[in-house]
Amino acid sequence: MRPRLILFCGIPGSGKTTVATVLSARLEGSVFVQTDRMRAMIDRPTYTSPESKFVYAALIAVGRQALNSGYDTLLEGTFAREEYRGEALAELSPLATKTTVVYVFCEPELAFGRNSGRKEAVPWESFRRIYEQFEEPRGAVRVDTGTESPEASVEHILSELKR
Repeated sequence: MRPRLILFCGIPGSGKTTVATVLSARLEGSVFVQTDRMRAMIDRPTYTSPESKFVYAALIAVGRQALNSGYDTLLEGTFAREEYRGEALAELSPLATKTTVVYVFCEPELAFGRNSGRKEAVPWESFRRIYEQFEEPRGAVRVDTGTESPEASVEHILSELKR
């Protein structure tokens, strides 16, 4: 059986990593790939468009290898633009039995507060730009981390994966 692809998107601090971490622990034999981990390999990241293209290309390459190796694959990043989501889905969906996009959201003030408390916080100007330019995905599973726990969000996602 081919593996599943689950793509998480949302603004910085929305709770994507937290929800995806809980889900990954519930899915035996899964691989969790994050843009933050890809970007952490860059000395002094700038969050520019060329850098983002590199980060997403690396994410897709690792995702492709994980799916080809038979792992359920969770891709997590802001995926702020439909262009980035579309590219990942076009390349990786044919390798998966099911593809699910999860839109993780909360109030921007809550997300910014969470982001600000991180060791590697997204700079304010980058956060603002991402928030203003974020294109909400159509047809995605929506989870609101401002009103529900990560565990409740994961239960919602798992019910969608069974459909």
